[in-house]
Amino acid sequence: MTLSVFDAARAAPDREALVCDGVRLTFAALATRVAARLTALLALGVEPLSEQPLALIVDGSLAMFEHLYALLALGVPVLPLHPRLTAPERAALLTISAASRLIDPAQNEPARARSARIPQIPQIPQIPAERALALVPTSGTSGTPKLVVLSRRAFSALARADALRVPPVPTDRALLCLPLSHVGGLSVVIRSLIARRTCVAFRPPRGGLLHASAELRHTLEGERISLLSLVPPVLARLLGDSPSFGQDSTLRAVLIGGQACVPELFDEARARGIPALTSYGLTEMCSQVSTLGFPPPRRAVVRQGVVSSGTPLPGVEIRIRAGLIEVRGPSAFSGYVGAPSALDEDGFFHTGDRGEFDPELGLFVFGRQSEVVISGGENIDPTEVEHALLACGGLEAACVYGIPDPIFGECVVAALEPKAGVALDERALFSELGQRLASFKQPRRVCAFVELPRLGSGKLDRQRIRSEAATRLRAPTRA
Repeated sequence: MTLSVFDAARAAPDREALVCDGVRLTFAALATRVAARLTALLALGVEPLSEQPLALIVDGSLAMFEHLYALLALGVPVLPLHPRLTAPERAALLTISAASRLIDPAQNEPARARSARIPQIPQIPQIPAERALALVPTSGTSGTPKLVVLSRRAFSALARADALRVPPVPTDRALLCLPLSHVGGLSVVIRSLIARRTCVAFRPPRGGLLHASAELRHTLEGERISLLSLVPPVLARLLGDSPSFGQDSTLRAVLIGGQACVPELFDEARARGIPALTSYGLTEMCSQVSTLGFPPPRRAVVRQGVVSSGTPLPGVEIRIRAGLIEVRGPSAFSGYVGAPSALDEDGFFHTGDRGEFDPELGLFVFGRQSEVVISGGENIDPTEVEHALLACGGLEAACVYGIPDPIFGECVVAALEPKAGVALDERALFSELGQRLASFKQPRRVCAFVELPRLGSGKLDRQRIRSEAATRLRAPTRA
């Protein structure tokens, strides 16, 4: 199968392709609208097979999808820009990418279908598999944005591997609720196109995905969704807000990624019959690297408080060197824009993530090497501390990190978000935490938030948390 909506329209013209903004489109109807966008892009001077990317504000609108599918058909790389980027952030990415132009779907008129027939489109030469499909922004350890070049080959390889891990069925319907500016959201769209299945676009109301559990649950049920990708906090909110969530569900596979999943969350999901598949991935590998086997086990497989992320996808290799995860495979990225190759002589990418790999139990990911806090000569794992804090109860979320300290070298800080209606009792919290963690691992500074800043996916925005906490730290250093 190909990455062309026009090929999909010829193969399955009457199959529902996209549900967005209240509009339902078959592949044939979608192809007609995309053809209008493609013709308009050609009129603007966009050349097929151009290596120069085109920036697209990925606001989740129907007009955005039409432009995205048109660029896929033209073989032109897309630079997906989050709609909430500030002007300086947007300008930086445009400069790094050397994008030919910027398209804001909000400024475009809707495409009108003039015919129900599959349209004739200009003849486009065969697009090489190594041609870049997307330049996806990501941040390095310095916070400086980088652009990950992901080829058509990488996305196709991911789709094949994903289909082997979770075999598709003709009635599958995928929900897109992850940001399209990240590879997780983009891969949902690409996999749906390749598999010729329905993609239902969910745009959360103002406040983000974490505060849209009622709307999300309504869409899951009303649209008979079978395939879903979420970060752990959103799954936790769905479970917490609805005791009946999971009953009589059409969900076949719920991919959980973006951050480590605690055992309690996994076990509760499985107890309700939710097919939770914990996974590990990164932008440089076109999202997934490893995923639990399908169907998932009934209980979490745990090591050091972390649930297994399963075994590598078909074709992907994992090795551990000096406690760090290295990966290679057909879904690997082509490189960073303007930088030398990031792969070693064996084709492995050094992720910078700490972990252990057991061929039978799978991959256990313990967090970023750069996030390890060294306090008083002791190496402290922030993930372990976060899980211990959450296990104490009363907390919705926790973010643990280190800041410079003149005595200990680094000081462990915890930014905490209590559950709604629960007052933070630090004395009680640390009394219980003392039963779970050695004293040197416990946070010495605490910053309480009504709500921790999050990304559009619901994942904690750690960079913003650190920035805001720097001016809000109120607790004295704990001895």
